[in-house]
Order: sequence, then C-alpha cells, then structure tokens
Amino acid sequence: MKISNLSVYRLRVSLALCLLSIVFASEIFAQNRSTISGHIFGPGRSPLGQVAVELRNDFNSVIGRTRTNGSGQFVFFGVPNGRFTITALPLGTNFDEQSQSIEIAGTGARGQPLSENAQVDFYLKPRKGFEAAADNEVLFAQEVPDAAKKIYENAIADLDSKRTSQGLAGLKRAIEIFPTYFLALQRLGAEQLQQEEYADATGSFQAALSVNQRCFPCWHGLTFANFTLKNWNGVIESAGKVLELDKSSISTLTMLGISQRSLQRYEESERSLLKAKKIDAGKTPEIYWNLALLYAYNLKKYQEAADALELYLKANPDIPDTTNIKKVIKRLRENRPPTD
Repeated sequence: MKISNLSVYRLRVSLALCLLSIVFASEIFAQNRSTISGHIFGPGRSPLGQVAVELRNDFNSVIGRTRTNGSGQFVFFGVPNGRFTITALPLGTNFDEQSQSIEIAGTGARGQPLSENAQVDFYLKPRKGFEAAADNEVLFAQEVPDAAKKIYENAIADLDSKRTSQGLAGLKRAIEIFPTYFLALQRLGAEQLQQEEYADATGSFQAALSVNQRCFPCWHGLTFANFTLKNWNGVIESAGKVLELDKSSISTLTMLGISQRSLQRYEESERSLLKAKKIDAGKTPEIYWNLALLYAYNLKKYQEAADALELYLKANPDIPDTTNIKKVIKRLRENRPPTD
C-alpha cells in the first residue's frame, strides 16, 4: 500500500481505520471564531522557521500546537474567547523560550459575536553564553554600492511596514544593481518563502549561498523550499549542509528523514528520525507520526510502530478522533499490519 508523502506543515494521516488531516499552521477548535497569528524573529529581525509554538488557556492547558513556517509565521485558527498564553519554544537552538499573554473578546459594542484577528510577534534572544553564535552563522562583511544599499534599506522599511509588494520590488532592484548583494538575496529568499514562491526562493537562497556558504538560514530555507517542492534529493543535499552548521536542528532532521523515506532509503530515514526524536524530547508530534509510518509500512516493525504512535498521542493529546489511532495501536501490538 502506498502512503502519500507528508509535509512538515501538512500531514495526511492514513492508518487503517482513521483518516485525519493535521495542519501544521493551525489547530482547529470547534464552535470558535477568532485567529491569533504572528512571527518569530531572531537577531537582526531574521525570521525563524520551524519554531514550536504552544497556545494555552487560563487553566494552563495546551489547546493548540503549531510551528512557524519558513518566514517565521505561525497561525492559530478558531480560537475561543478568553485569556491565552502563547509560548515560543525554540527547541534545539541557542535561543531562550519566550511567552506572551493575549485576550480574545470576540464581541461587538452590542454584544454581537465578532471575529478577531490578533497579532503577536516574538523577538527571541540568545541564551547566556551563546551570544556570538546565536544565529548559527559566522559574521559576514561585504562592501555594497551606496545606491544598492539605499534601495535595500528602503525595501526593508517597506517590508517592516507590511508594504510587501514595494519591499520585494526594492530588494530585486538592489540585486539588479549589485547581483551578489548577500543581505538582499537572503531576505528575498525568506520573503519568497512567505509568499509560497518556493521555486523562486530556491534561486535566491542559492545565489546568497554562492556569496556566503556559512549562512545557516539560507541552507535551512533552501531545505524547506526543496521539501515543499518534493525535491527529495535536493533536501538531502542541503540538509547535510544545515547539519554541518547545527547538528541539533530538529526540523532539518525531520525533513531529511521524510525525504529519505520517500526515496525508499528506509534505514537512513530511521536513523535521521531517531536523531530528531532524541533531541526533541517528546515535543514534536510529527517525528513520532513519521516514525510510525516508517515502521508500520516499510520496515514492518509493528511494536516499534505502536510505540511511536503512543508517543505521538502523548505529544499531541488534543487531536480529534484518538479512538481510531488507539485501534491501530492495538492491531500493531498484536503483530498485525495496520490494514489487512
């Protein structure tokens, strides 16, 4: 039985008795209305992708989990009224955890229900002792023509003010003047990820990397763009470069493991996902889900598949229809395949 490839941001779950859609960008809550979104940035306002984000209610119960995309954005849809705490969990990085509180009222002046669109941004700081290496790359200096630099600075101002089309146009003009403009190429790639222009993003990141091979965000962004485009060989090549710079990048190990499985390199896939599991310490459900698929359908290790599914439920207790997943676990414990 052929199982579809799973994205870091969207998984199509198909195990025997269950068919679940899991969307990385959000958790859906029944009978609710509002949206909470935001971005997570590192030093120099560089977007941080694949950062885990939790949404907790007033009783400190987790009601939503997601991850930032390649442009550092996260979204929670269908949030009920009440007070909430949003926590950025930059696991496997040198950044400190950070939390912010927010209240959703969801009512108008006459008491009528209204949808809110709340925005919460995070600017993460490096942990003590890691200031010099917080952004996973070495310092890079470049002489830039004044004309290109001025256009670039105006473009960044436009992007910071949400004038996206003007900002993108400005970055491209700066690059036309100075084709090896590293900062402009890196930022253009990040913005193209946000616009879901993945093929264009690969070109921008590759151009930036031709100038500075030690750019961690460029290698990571290139890996994510290749992953989204299902360019599995490209993922494996660029993921290797990411892991040279940061061997504890959980998101990279996860994308690498999924790509290796897609190319039927099952033993390599297992090693990559197990490394991600060891570093992650039970925080990222997608790791355990993909291990379960690998063990159940490819390696025929049914007990290991059951173990992985149990860890998946533990890491993601609020998903709908857990009953069907538990039925699959029971079949696997009986050394039976997920389907007859």
